[in-house]
Amino acid sequence: MAELGRVRQNSYENYSEGQDRFARLNRRGELVVVDFWTQCIFDGRTFIIQVGTEDAPVDSTAAIDDTLAWISADNTTGYALIPTSCEITVANWTTATLAQAMIEVDRGKARYSSGGTAYVPENLRTDRPRVAVGTFYVGTDITLAAKTAVPGSIELARNQFSEDARATAEPGDFLGWRWSARDRDTAVIVDVGNVNVQFGAATADVGGYGNLTFVQLPKESMV
Repeated sequence: MAELGRVRQNSYENYSEGQDRFARLNRRGELVVVDFWTQCIFDGRTFIIQVGTEDAPVDSTAAIDDTLAWISADNTTGYALIPTSCEITVANWTTATLAQAMIEVDRGKARYSSGGTAYVPENLRTDRPRVAVGTFYVGTDITLAAKTAVPGSIELARNQFSEDARATAEPGDFLGWRWSARDRDTAVIVDVGNVNVQFGAATADVGGYGNLTFVQLPKESMV
């Protein structure tokens, strides 16, 4: 019987243009036809960074700025990092104004400078077949290096939770925000670069919960 495919779940074969090769199979011998994002989870190449837990929200930063971040992820040489989703939920308003969130990709450099708490991204495959490679931080006091000038710095998405000060939420307030590469364009960071999530407010901090998910692949799987 002729070979029709080859199982490639833990390691990828990277081909040059015009080469004839086997179709990719999963461990059950099925032709891989699921969407890219789901297959990356199956392969153990999707990771999550989480801010806040259960009933313990984390304060925002001051008003969003290129040198402040709530989550920072620096990719490293030899890998490609693809942001896949970001979610932020406001837990308490305080009296803050201009409560905003943004996810930004910097194609030019690693951005982490100081502050925050080092974080080990969790693999979304629970047997943890591999770990994320890079520098990852969370917290209200992350200081970043100045961003690469636009268009080298890309704002993938942003949200404004409120403009005016209020002590509590009001009817119609949009307390949760989610961005997803399944329905919006994303970016691929090849070699050194950064993706950061900003969650900030003027006047006073707001508290919130959030997460960032991303795919990380060997560079050769993308270029």
